[in-house]
Amino acid sequence: MKGSERLGMGVVLSLILALLVSCTGQNGRIVTDPGVEPDDLQSASLQADIKFDTLFHDFGTIIEGEMVMCYFEFENRGKGDLLITSVEATCGCTTPDWSKEPLKPGERERLRVVFDSRGRSGSQLKGVTVNSNSVTPEVRLSIKANVTNAK
Repeated sequence: MKGSERLGMGVVLSLILALLVSCTGQNGRIVTDPGVEPDDLQSASLQADIKFDTLFHDFGTIIEGEMVMCYFEFENRGKGDLLITSVEATCGCTTPDWSKEPLKPGERERLRVVFDSRGRSGSQLKGVTVNSNSVTPEVRLSIKANVTNAK
């Protein structure tokens, strides 16, 4: 094989290799994020968006054995219905309660958290994780209490 033929074949092979590398089976689709399809980008604009008024509540000083309750108010600021799929507390002494019904855009709701201080003492910091179909799918709330012994 002559030098010019070898050079020509090298150019052809380089072009074929470049084509193979650039065509990754996307059939002309532009994917901005692996795992996000263009249809998902459109539906993201119609997604729920949960916004809490506050992420933290301090009960202050309470007496051991007291059960105290607070509410975390939130709004659906998105364009789709908001559905809270689960709420998980870091401790069995903390019990969350929430509506299982979808929340329409612009509507407000509240999540109730009960803290049982029985058997606890000193500074207590507990977490509650809210999972939903929001653009921010996980939100962490916190409660705090200083538990003193009953006298």
